[in-house]
Amino acid sequence: MRWIRAFILPILIIGLTADAAADTKRVTHHEIKVRLDPKTRTLEVESRISIDGAGDAVTLGLAPWMALVAVQANGPAIEVERVDQGLRFTDLGNGRRVLEVTLRGTIPALEQSDERNGPWGPFADLQGVYLPAHSGWMPTDGQDFLSYDLTVEVPAPYRAVATGRLVDEQLEDETYRASFVSDHPTEAPSVFAGPYTITERKRDGLRLRTYFHSELAPLADAYLEASATHIDRYAELIGPYPGEAFHIVSAPIPVGLGFSNLTYVGRRVLPLPFMLGRSLAHEILHVWWGNGVVVDYARGNWAEGLTTYLADYALAEARSAQAAREMRLGWLQNITALPEDRDMPVARFTAKRHDAAQVIGYDKVALIFHMLKAELGEKAFRDGLRRLWQERRFNVAAWSDLRDVFEAASARDLKWFFAQWLERSGTPRVELIEASRGGGDVDRGVTLRVRQSEPIRRIRLPVLVETVDGTRQHEIRLEQAEQSFLLPSDDRPLAVRIDPDFHVLRMLLPGESPPILRDVTLSTDAVLVVPSSNRTVGQTAYQLAERLLQRSPSIHEGAAGDIEGRPVLVIGTTDDVEGLRNGLGSFRHVPEVAAKLDGQGTARAWVERQGDGSPWLFVAADNAAALTDILRPLPHYRSRSFVVFDGSKTIDKGLWEVRSSPLSHRFDP
Repeated sequence: MRWIRAFILPILIIGLTADAAADTKRVTHHEIKVRLDPKTRTLEVESRISIDGAGDAVTLGLAPWMALVAVQANGPAIEVERVDQGLRFTDLGNGRRVLEVTLRGTIPALEQSDERNGPWGPFADLQGVYLPAHSGWMPTDGQDFLSYDLTVEVPAPYRAVATGRLVDEQLEDETYRASFVSDHPTEAPSVFAGPYTITERKRDGLRLRTYFHSELAPLADAYLEASATHIDRYAELIGPYPGEAFHIVSAPIPVGLGFSNLTYVGRRVLPLPFMLGRSLAHEILHVWWGNGVVVDYARGNWAEGLTTYLADYALAEARSAQAAREMRLGWLQNITALPEDRDMPVARFTAKRHDAAQVIGYDKVALIFHMLKAELGEKAFRDGLRRLWQERRFNVAAWSDLRDVFEAASARDLKWFFAQWLERSGTPRVELIEASRGGGDVDRGVTLRVRQSEPIRRIRLPVLVETVDGTRQHEIRLEQAEQSFLLPSDDRPLAVRIDPDFHVLRMLLPGESPPILRDVTLSTDAVLVVPSSNRTVGQTAYQLAERLLQRSPSIHEGAAGDIEGRPVLVIGTTDDVEGLRNGLGSFRHVPEVAAKLDGQGTARAWVERQGDGSPWLFVAADNAAALTDILRPLPHYRSRSFVVFDGSKTIDKGLWEVRSSPLSHRFDP
């Protein structure tokens, strides 16, 4: 389980005492029997734990809501005490010891588990039970790899599923029982339960299943077919699917989480059209990257960016060249909107804790892999992926391991590439200083002078030269602060464009791309303006600002016209927002604003720039109820220039049109 592991596993490890950190015992195997009842939220766990090694003590993490009922051990007696971080066993002696531990507890209610307080923790509700790995529902020592045999019992009509291979299931005496095993050392098991309808399909020896709430059952066949298609695609690209099953489990919470052989997705999200394509593909690919090859989080998370590139981007590329270009532009818009004080080296990204981290770990890393593919070529890049799978399968991998496999696949030294893109914060700025026809003895060529910002990188830049006889593609290598390049041409040049399709990780220049919501939401000095006097509108506006900015907003109490040079978030009713905007009257003209927004839907959000270039994000809703409707959906559109809602449903979204680029030059005819 990628997302939860990044938060919870380090917490449990850090929580161990100094004595526990010195333990030399190793938990090698768990035999676990689980009985849970969603109605009462009760959980009973019987765990038979095999421990090898030398030393006198071991500490096993356990959640505070789980109580120790009994403990037995083979051989001499042992002592156990409850400590803050779990259970501490002493007098274990040498050799193998087997502990039989009985636990009982009340699983936290759903309302106690909230995304705003970090990752969704364990919960029980009539619509579902969620017991993630390493959250303390079973005693573990926090290590990455262990093996287990697990049996889960739930009362009918509930069904249960867990990570691991399903080996048996029975329904008798109104009790559903399912057993799972780990076929290789892996992370601790995660358990899920709900009032599920199970639909199954076998495909070339692979068991595909959906565990859906009743209203989602009609979607099961489409999900099973799409899963088979995605699995076949990635098996061909990387290597055989690492298991015998894949399950899609409906969640009562708004999540999309990937595990070793299943994905846990919100029941309200599953019917949405993007799920069957991009999102499902993304989670399936994580069976290879993140679960099959485990991330070495201490040295950076490469899996999210690689999965974004090979799933989300590859599907856009298969759709059309324009769709792929739009995705690359979206990445660069997000990267450009990232304030310097929220940036960090890619190698330090571990998990999506906030929007800024997502830009670094997903968008920036995906673009780095895109450039690596261009640097190595299609064949060497694919060979590197297959090598990574063959050499690191069911083991951890760090960025250094990825460098090793791509160097081996290409027979090239890539130290410079990984160092300049992973170890430095910031993003280079590339500028076209001068462009002219001719140069030297070449009357019809193009001479360019190009500059890059410090620190100097080796940047591979595509250049298009438009001539009277068509467009010619060139490539230049920018390796100095400023360089001149002569591009030959047999025909008369009409125009030149540097990286017009956004293949290179760089800052977008002013005028090169439209403003987007992230220009405001990522800023650490953005201020909130609420022009509406209605108290309910004001309270809802504050809640929405918290979600958009991912922090408590700074409220500007004075006149909006007094704000200079800062990003501004304006939230209120339609009349109040339009009155404020029109009263300022100093925004750069965006012709599409009126055509796209006037009278459309029940709520609208859009970005414009003031005369000084500062971005203003306007959110205008017809009334307080319409503003409440967009509390959850609006933050998902930070990469857009505008979005229109009818209730909570999106009816239009997009980017403002850009008509020129400072990285292009059209010659005087």
